[in-house]
Amino acid sequence: MGQGEKYTDERLLMEMRQEGVDVVAYERLFHRYYPMVFNFTKAMVKSPVVAEDIAQNSFMKLWVNRFTLQPDLSVKNYLYVIARNEAINYLRSAQTRNVGLGAQQEVHHQEPSVDDWMSFAETNTLIQNNIEALPPQRKTIFKMSRYDHMSNIEIAVKLNLSVRTVEKHIELALKDLRRSMS
Repeated sequence: MGQGEKYTDERLLMEMRQEGVDVVAYERLFHRYYPMVFNFTKAMVKSPVVAEDIAQNSFMKLWVNRFTLQPDLSVKNYLYVIARNEAINYLRSAQTRNVGLGAQQEVHHQEPSVDDWMSFAETNTLIQNNIEALPPQRKTIFKMSRYDHMSNIEIAVKLNLSVRTVEKHIELALKDLRRSMS
């Protein structure tokens, strides 16, 4: 088998399905397709932060479902479909939250005012304070994910944790932050 054949999507999917195999195959797929999924999602939702969450969730679903996926599956199409569905769900929920805002939506296209910048600064401070209030391990994992842009796999390897533990900590951190912001 040639070097190029070794890293085909089909081969990487087969390697991901083997019990006890380390996560190198998953990491290869992640690095191969993450920029594409992120940019695709960002174009839909117009928010890099939301796009990052959706892209990471898409790869988490790839990992979680790895034992049920067929090796001849188009990973690229699979990730596109998951990301598209997640983005549509996000946009629907955002639209539901904005029902009744009416004319306020037109303000969105104006230049930010001083009050807008002040509000942003206050919100940013509140978010940073809430991140600092997270339990130590959750805070560390969340910062590695969001600030250092490390994949869940990279975090798991660095902290000697399972990928699922890292995913759960990120999920709980986001839940804690959402709860503290509402």
